[in-house]
Amino acid sequence: MVGKKTYPKSKGYILNTLYDIIELQKGLIIMSDTKHGRVHYQVSMYGYEWELLYMIEEKETGAGEVSLRIIGERKDKKKEIRRELTLLDAMLSGGTDVEFSEA
Repeated sequence: MVGKKTYPKSKGYILNTLYDIIELQKGLIIMSDTKHGRVHYQVSMYGYEWELLYMIEEKETGAGEVSLRIIGERKDKKKEIRRELTLLDAMLSGGTDVEFSEA
């Protein structure tokens, strides 16, 4: 499952905000490729571990399109994607509605 959302911020701004979130969640970065806008990290909470893969693309308008995939032990991945993107919303002052797709 993949959640996708667009923010009126640049790719670089979104990546910097994402690194702040990773630090707050005490996440462990698995892979970071800022040139291609990909950040893959692991989070441990409540005895569970799961991974988050963010893919950020910059559109011609300067807006950033964020895709998020949850990998691991989460039962309700759609709920977790919404939770993570809501956290990003709070730090980026909103964005478009989340679009879900199976990928």
